[in-house]
Amino acid sequence: MLSFFRHARPAGALLLAASSLWLSGCVTAPATPASLAAPATPEEAVAQRSKERWDAMIAGDFDKAWTYAQPGYRAAVKQRDYYKRFSGASQWTAMDVRKVECESERCTVRIRLTSKVMMPPFVGKEVTGGIDEIWVREDGQWWYYQAL
Repeated sequence: MLSFFRHARPAGALLLAASSLWLSGCVTAPATPASLAAPATPEEAVAQRSKERWDAMIAGDFDKAWTYAQPGYRAAVKQRDYYKRFSGASQWTAMDVRKVECESERCTVRIRLTSKVMMPPFVGKEVTGGIDEIWVREDGQWWYYQAL
């Protein structure tokens, strides 16, 4: 009887391993969270891209913010020079997309931007205001329209 168990253990281990592999093929990947799904409308896509761009701007990541500008602008203004377009008079602290209105190849985004003033006599004071941005669709992607 003892010899039976000696041979049964390796066979049982092999059967267990094979069963595990077979069952792992039945497991499905978890569903993608809705927040990671692709935007359903142009308004949603532009709102998301505008938020991403401003998150980069607020963080001071001008290299990343530059990547949201339309291709023609990026061809004329090099990534390493993009930060020069922005003065040090204020520091952005928050942004909120308020409204997006789209036509076929153009969207207007109304944002609410909060900035901290960095110039005397108002150093440290926060100012909030509305700004309209223009986004254009080119080659199936939405780009921030920035004048040269």
